[in-house]
Amino acid sequence: MAVERINPPGLHRPVDDLYTHIVKATGTIYRIGGQVAIDEDGDDLHVGDMAAQIRSCYEQVDLALRSQNLGWDDVVHLYTFTTDMDSYLQEEKTVAEQFFAGRPPASTLVEVNRLVKPDWLVEVQADAVGTP
Repeated sequence: MAVERINPPGLHRPVDDLYTHIVKATGTIYRIGGQVAIDEDGDDLHVGDMAAQIRSCYEQVDLALRSQNLGWDDVVHLYTFTTDMDSYLQEEKTVAEQFFAGRPPASTLVEVNRLVKPDWLVEVQADAVGTP
């Protein structure tokens, strides 16, 4: 499996270096469904705490990745949905840096009216590429 991160000339520098414009990858695609701040029993975690919910979502994605012998280097695209863009942007960088380690994936960030449960502030979905 090979992953190449590309920020071509002519495109703006990624904001806060938290994403890459193009990620070129070869291998098997793994799509990880949206992860939210809930525990193994489905109970809500960190109600009202954006930073803790972001961390929880990333930890859930991390568990899914590791279950397939993948890591954050294998993530090629991250899709994030939040109900509060300003709060998300204020908290995200500190959390994301701990997972991306300077090799961020391509990324999509969207503010939505609400998620499935009103207490959920953020949901994170990931695409990764690895070997079968």
